[in-house]
Amino acid sequence: MELREEQHSFGHLLRRYRLRREMTQQELADFSTISVRAIRDLEHGRARNPRRDTVRLLADGLRLGDRDREDLRAAAGRGPGRNRLRAGAPGSAGAPPAARTPFVGRQDELHFLTSRISASEDRLFSVVGAPGAGKTRFALEASARLQRDLGLRVVWSSADLLRAPGSQEPPPGAPGEEGHGQEAPDPVAASVGEEAALLVLDGPGTARPDPGPVEALLEAHPRLRVLTTARCPYGTVDEQVFLLEPPGAGDASEILRHHLHRADPLAQVDDARAERICALLDRLPGALAAVATWSAVYDPASLLFLLEEDPLPLLTPLGDAGAEARGADTRTALASAIADCPEEQHLLLRELCDAGGGATAASLAGARGISMADCGRALAGLMTRGLVLRDRRSAESLFHPLRLADVLVRELDTADDRMEIAS
Repeated sequence: MELREEQHSFGHLLRRYRLRREMTQQELADFSTISVRAIRDLEHGRARNPRRDTVRLLADGLRLGDRDREDLRAAAGRGPGRNRLRAGAPGSAGAPPAARTPFVGRQDELHFLTSRISASEDRLFSVVGAPGAGKTRFALEASARLQRDLGLRVVWSSADLLRAPGSQEPPPGAPGEEGHGQEAPDPVAASVGEEAALLVLDGPGTARPDPGPVEALLEAHPRLRVLTTARCPYGTVDEQVFLLEPPGAGDASEILRHHLHRADPLAQVDDARAERICALLDRLPGALAAVATWSAVYDPASLLFLLEEDPLPLLTPLGDAGAEARGADTRTALASAIADCPEEQHLLLRELCDAGGGATAASLAGARGISMADCGRALAGLMTRGLVLRDRRSAESLFHPLRLADVLVRELDTADDRMEIAS
C-alpha cells in the first residue's frame, strides 16, 4: 500500500505551485524579483517566516488565483489575523502541524468521519480510543482532506485553547474581569473570523473534559465545527463520538516496518515475526513507534523475545528517537487512562483481565453482581477509553482487554500487594 504524507508547510506549498506552473526556481526568481537562494531556502524549510511583501511577490510571480493566494498567505501565517497566532502554543490556534509519519490504511474510517463532518448538521466530533491508537495522525489526515476537498479553513490547537476546569480564565467570548469592561481575546475569531472553519483540539489534557467552554465556543461561532482527539467524550447532547480502534494486522505490520527502517535502515523482519510483534503491542501505532526505536540495539528476534517476556519497558522510546516518537510513552498514557477510570469501570476491567480469553456482558454482570444496564455503561466507558475491545466475530459478542492493559493491570496489582505487605 502506498504511503502518503501530508505536508502543511509554506515551503511545500510554494514548491507545489511552482512545479504546477512548470517553472524553475530561476524563472520564479525572475518573475517575482525574489532571489533564487531565498526561494530555495523557503522550499527547503530553512526559512520559515517570509515577510508579507515576499509572499505577495511570490504569489504574483506564480500568477496565483485568489484561493491559492490565500492558501499561500495562510501557510506563511500571513492570512487575516494569523500574524498574532503561534501554531501549537498553549491558548492559541494556528496552522496544522506537518505530518511526520505516513498515513496507512483506515480509508473507510477516514471516509466515514470526513463525510459526517462535511454533511452532518452536528458540529462537535470527538475521536476517542486507546493511547497510541493514532488519533492525532488520524485527525491530521481528516482535516487535510476536508481542507483540500471542501476548501474548509482548518486551525489547530491544543486543548489549552479552552479554559480547563477550575481555571480562572474566562472561556472564549466571555466577559473580562469586572470593572475592565473588556472581553477576553478570542483566538478563534482572530484566526478565522466569521468564515466556515474546522477547529481541531488535539488531546484534551483532562480525563473528563469540561463541556462548558466548547459549548460556548460553538455558540460564539455559528459556522465553526470542532474536531477533538480525546481520552473520553465531552458528553454534550449533539456530540458525535468516533471510536478509533487499532489498525488491521497488515497495516500495523507496514507501520512497524516504517518505524524500524527509520531507526535502523538495515533492519529486516519477516512477516510472521512482524505480525507477532504487532499482536503483542495490540497493533497500536504509538507502541509500534516506541518499540521500533529499540532496534538500534536489538534485532527483531531479540525484540520479540523481550516483548514476550515483558513489553512494558519497551513502550518508552529509546533516547531521542525523532519527532514521531517523542512523547509516545504508551506505558505512561495507558497507566493514566486506567487510573482515570471510575470505580465500576476499574473493577470490570480487572474482572476482564482475570477472565482470560474474553467474556460476555452477561457473564461479567453476573460475576460483578450488577445489572446488565450498569455493566453495559461500564463496558461502553472502557471501550471509549480504548482499554477494552469488542470481538464481533462470535454469535454472542465477547469483550477482552488490550493485552498491554492486562499486563499493566497485573503489574499495578503486584505493586499494590508489595506495598500492602511492606506496610
